[in-house]
Amino acid sequence: MFSPLEQFLVLPAGNAVLPWLGPNEWLFLGSNFLLQLGLIFGILLLVVPFFVRRDIALYTTGRLVIVTFVNFLSSLFIENFPRKGFQFFPYIFFLMFFLLSANMFGMIPWSFALTSQLAVTFLLSFVTFTVAVVLGLQTHGWFFFSLFLPQGVPFVLTPFIIVVEVISYFARLFSLAIRLFANIMSGHTLMKILAAFCWVLCLNGSLLAFLPFSIIVLVTGLELVIAFLQAYVFVTLTVIYWNEAVFLH
Repeated sequence: MFSPLEQFLVLPAGNAVLPWLGPNEWLFLGSNFLLQLGLIFGILLLVVPFFVRRDIALYTTGRLVIVTFVNFLSSLFIENFPRKGFQFFPYIFFLMFFLLSANMFGMIPWSFALTSQLAVTFLLSFVTFTVAVVLGLQTHGWFFFSLFLPQGVPFVLTPFIIVVEVISYFARLFSLAIRLFANIMSGHTLMKILAAFCWVLCLNGSLLAFLPFSIIVLVTGLELVIAFLQAYVFVTLTVIYWNEAVFLH
């Protein structure tokens, strides 16, 4: 039975590229998950350094894109982590590059969206959350836990406020992961449903097929915007959480 969720299955790479192959063939290619991951890391480790080498004559366009990307992230850092934290910039560069690449590659038909996997988004969220806690403890020691008790709270309400603050703080770990995962997965599912509906109408020779096709075009444009915004939101919240851990506000 057709399911719009089939696109999120981790399959042997041979089946993803050549669907008619048997399940035990082409296993040496790994899975569609590993292929997508390898492609992104290959671009990050091979293509990006190539364009930043000054001895390359034809590097202008690629270098301009990378410099613009770095300047964009630098301004984000200055706005949200103004006095400390540039030692974390390489990770922020990797995080933004990874999320943006994974979201954009996921928009290619018959490709695999890494960020539609909750395991991926949760791992990145866990890194953000863990670094925030470690930064807070290194900077403030046990005083870091004063973050869970705002000043001026009546003594009677102290236990209740502490519980609420702790729950809300740990909720960041899940909300950061689920926000990205849910947006990517829901958008791709909607596009799959509309595409299947359009295909059925075309097979039946119905002129109404242009309606779902028009919606697909609009949704595709919206998903491209969401692909960038979700990467930007994830990175921005990461920097904000780290800034809060250091400056306790």
